[in-house]
Amino acid sequence: MRLAKSCFWTVVFSILILGHISQIVCAQEIDLEKQLNEAALKVTKDSQVVKKYELQYRLKEGELIRSRVVHLVSMDTKIDGEFENLKSRSVSTRVFQVEEVDSEGNITLIHRVEDAELWQKVTGQDEVRYNSRKDEVVPESYERIAASIGKPLAVITVSSSGAIVSRKDEVTQFNPGIGVLMPRLPDYPIAIGQKWYTPQEVRIRTKDGRVKPIKLRKLYTLSKVSNGLATITVRTQVITPVHDAKVKSQLMQRMQHGEFQFDLAKGRIYSSRMELDERVVGFNGAASMIHYLSRMTEQLLKSVPSTKDVSVR
Repeated sequence: MRLAKSCFWTVVFSILILGHISQIVCAQEIDLEKQLNEAALKVTKDSQVVKKYELQYRLKEGELIRSRVVHLVSMDTKIDGEFENLKSRSVSTRVFQVEEVDSEGNITLIHRVEDAELWQKVTGQDEVRYNSRKDEVVPESYERIAASIGKPLAVITVSSSGAIVSRKDEVTQFNPGIGVLMPRLPDYPIAIGQKWYTPQEVRIRTKDGRVKPIKLRKLYTLSKVSNGLATITVRTQVITPVHDAKVKSQLMQRMQHGEFQFDLAKGRIYSSRMELDERVVGFNGAASMIHYLSRMTEQLLKSVPSTKDVSVR
């Protein structure tokens, strides 16, 4: 009888143990299934193709591409205790006349300024105004600009990504860096958040009269895409170490920061906004200072066929 009771409790204990083991195994299976599901979800997410965008210029032969450019400048200068403020405003119509698009997608265009409304005020001097559309008398300070309005400034050939293939300047131009005719685009499709760079080298004159090459680069980032417009941020970075204040004062107008919107379907700049806010102390004596503020905005106007294109039809 005692042996039977012992066998009975042995069986009961075994059943309980097996049941507990079964629960553990079941829990482990559930946990393993959960881990497998999470791993599968992660693999699925990782394997999903990240959407990429092709940023390429797609200008058409015969087009006249106009944009309205507004440039505001305020520059404060202090030398030997003398303070001077310069303010200027220009509103102009920039035109790209597309002459040719070859089989490789290289675009040859003529750049010119169609009209300009200019204003400038310097401390202690009378303000100066000029409107090329209605003023017959040109102020002396604007004579050079007035002479170039409506005339070809440059003939440029660029690739579909904006790399310069050839350029012939018809009029000597100073490009301080805030206005870029056609920003360099990447040669490959990119995703939101990706960056690309374009190197630059400028030559600056030092205090002792020597010419010093300075390496810069523009950092571009595709920040977002909405309603067919890609928003691209731009920052200029100085690669060559610069400690000389005089050199810094010559570089300041090239420190471009801002963004532009690119029309993905039409393959052109839709709008841009570039700003500068640079200050240099000691560029001309210990107490000297220069503070340069600038904003340039550009907005695409409606494209129309050129005279050349109409005459062919």
